[in-house]
Amino acid sequence: MPSYEERYRLTGYAVLGLAVSLLAIALGWVWGLPTIFLPIGVVLIALTAQGAGLVDLTRRTVAFRADEGGVTLGAVPDKLTVRRGSALFIPWGEVEGIVLYQVRTGGRRHAPVECVGVQRYAAAGPLRWGNEQAPGCPVPRVATWATRRITGWRLDADRLAAVTAQVAPDVRILDTTAAADDQRL
Repeated sequence: MPSYEERYRLTGYAVLGLAVSLLAIALGWVWGLPTIFLPIGVVLIALTAQGAGLVDLTRRTVAFRADEGGVTLGAVPDKLTVRRGSALFIPWGEVEGIVLYQVRTGGRRHAPVECVGVQRYAAAGPLRWGNEQAPGCPVPRVATWATRRITGWRLDADRLAAVTAQVAPDVRILDTTAAADDQRL
């Protein structure tokens, strides 16, 4: 059966953060700072690696998957929360559509972030948490937990459309990013 899967990748910001941490520790070692700073440096590298998504990268964590069973939205890296470790599987029977949209985080000065969300039928039961409408999503019935920012991975809309057409032909894919681009011009 056909499937489409994306896994988290190492991003430029992750590499930069890790390089800065390693450089700071190396400089501390060269300058002969007290050995008390060595354990602090190791903890700093560990936290930076976790925040940069290196743990998810080495574990090859799934960011997004569409297959014959439904859609899986992977765990969100860079978050040290309980819900972060929870992937969400939504069977095709609950999926009305897949929405591609953009949100602005941090105001007008920052570039918009692309997101993918799963619009569920009104009759679908509630999720364990995050049932409120996803902020910035222009389509109703897209729950906060049923969305993911497309950061640290890339979405191939053509491959997603091909798999969806084969395994769930009634599910529509709505790309609102082009409309958002038109509004910014």
